Amino acid sequence: MPAFSTDDILGNRLDFEIARDGFVRSLRDDAALRNAETWLRREGYRVIGLDAGVWQEDKQMHIAFATALQFPSNFGKNLDALNDCMSDVAEADYGWDATETGLVLILSGFERFTQRLPRLADDVQHILERQGRYASLFGNRLLTILS
Repeated sequence: MPAFSTDDILGNRLDFEIARDGFVRSLRDDAALRNAETWLRREGYRVIGLDAGVWQEDKQMHIAFATALQFPSNFGKNLDALNDCMSDVAEADYGWDATETGLVLILSGFERFTQRLPRLADDVQHILERQGRYASLFGNRLLTILS
């Protein structure tokens, strides 16, 4: 996928706005989230939803990412391993196909997750921001919406 163009600055493109602001965006309004998901799918993004609101411990979070993004079976279920696997996702090795416009992760219930496990939620958000930037080095788009 080519980089964004200067036309995207004026085009009110949601994907450009998310990437410009750090590859992770919070959307709390249900209608705005539904509209965003519809728009992103129409633009050719693969959209994967994860229910962060049900995660009571880190193991549940790791299993959810591993399942949704098809991590290898030897995934270590810790933050270093999550970061490593998300690097592979950023490179389009698995989790999505680089012929698609990009990959969008929607983490619903993220506020509940943050209240329950604030340090882990902060670490996950930083990993997703970092890997969004990393993906862009290859012309890949890895965006995250927290709802």
